[in-house]
This record gives sequence, structure tokens and C-alpha cells, in this order.
Amino acid sequence: MIFGLFGDKTEREAKQLNRDAPAIIFQAKQLYPPARLQTMVETIAEYIERAHKRYGTDPIDLKRAHYDFRTLHKEARRNNDQVGLSAMTLVIIYIRAEIAGPKADPARAAINAFTATWLHVGGAKDGASDGDA
Repeated sequence: MIFGLFGDKTEREAKQLNRDAPAIIFQAKQLYPPARLQTMVETIAEYIERAHKRYGTDPIDLKRAHYDFRTLHKEARRNNDQVGLSAMTLVIIYIRAEIAGPKADPARAAINAFTATWLHVGGAKDGASDGDA
């Protein structure tokens, strides 16, 4: 217990983020149909891009973005918006992983792979439906 007061907290946080991101992604894939996953991924990509454009990429800037996105997370929880809640959780994990640095790269990689896969799937479905119409 006392040893938890000392030491590098970013390493411990990075390990937690590296565990949480894949778990939340796995749970989302189990719970939500593809259309809702597509919406979730679009929200994730939008908010990560917004964080970088509005706040910047320095750790202090990302801490401000993290603070603001926590408010959106609380709002999604109050509205019982499960897809929005999952999306905001992954956005917050992504931002915290950027703050934590290279030790949290697996968390960011998992979120990037998830978003890339579903953005690509959505684009392929849109293209297929346009060709059939």
C-alpha cells in the first residue's frame, strides 16, 4: 500500500489503459450491431481529431481536452447513451494514452485499429450500396 504512493504513476496508468482499451472494444463488438459500431467509430474519430485541432498535442493541451471530454462522458452517462458512453470512454483512453507516452502505445494502437477497421467497413458498405442502386 505505501509503495503505491511512490514511483512512476504514468507506468501504472499506461498498463491500465493498455488493459482497458481492448476490453472496451471487445465489449462494444459483442453488444452493438454494425450500424451502431459505425456511429461509435465516427464519433471516436471526430472527437480525437477535434482534440488535436482545438487543444493541440502537447501533454498540457491534452489534459485540458481530457477535462472537457469528461463532461461529455458524464452527459452520455446521464442520457443513458451507451454507444456514446463507449465512444467517449475510448476517446478519453486515447487522450490519456497520448499523455502517458510510449508505454501506452498498445492502447492507442488498439483504438486506431478498431476505428480504421470500422471506418473502412462503413466505406465499403456505402460503396457497395451505391453500386447496387
